[in-house]
Amino acid sequence: MENLSEKPTSKIAGLVLAAGASRRAGPVNKLLIDIDGRGMVAVTTATTLAAGLDPVLVVTGFEAAAVAAAVANLDVRCIHNPQHQEGMAGAIRHGVAALGADVAAVLICLGDMPWVKPATLIALVDAFDAAAGREICRPVMSGKSGNPVLFGRRFFPALGGLQGDRGAKAVIDEHSQVVVNVAVDDAGIFKDLDVPDT
Repeated sequence: MENLSEKPTSKIAGLVLAAGASRRAGPVNKLLIDIDGRGMVAVTTATTLAAGLDPVLVVTGFEAAAVAAAVANLDVRCIHNPQHQEGMAGAIRHGVAALGADVAAVLICLGDMPWVKPATLIALVDAFDAAAGREICRPVMSGKSGNPVLFGRRFFPALGGLQGDRGAKAVIDEHSQVVVNVAVDDAGIFKDLDVPDT
């Protein structure tokens, strides 16, 4: 049995959730909407790479082949979530299950939030220190928290047990004593795309 108290390495993974059907966005898959010449999911994924996260996994589901094609030229691995109709929890479960034993933490990024700055991701990584009790790191601007959120390895079992169309808020709320609010100047932590032309 793995000893989770031993920090395997300083390796921090990026997990891009890109499995949803984007029902609120109308007839198009919002993850494939063009932003600056690339599909939205490719922009988000490139940001995780620019921040130095390694490995970077992209969880696919709805229109998996098209989403995988959008990130095919990036140094990432796609993980298919066959239960993508369930919602966000299933994508998190499948992504976390695919992380290796050498990963100390994971930064969970939403595929429909391409406006987050690489500097924000770097700040979250820099804030993480499991030994000092800084095990969950989230970005905050003007007193309001946003996404993405970084989770230390100790929380991988809890993330792997999530159910339904909900993210990891319950894990954050349950372990508030180890949550670090990282101040950033980045409105992208609040901005996603649920409807066309927004």
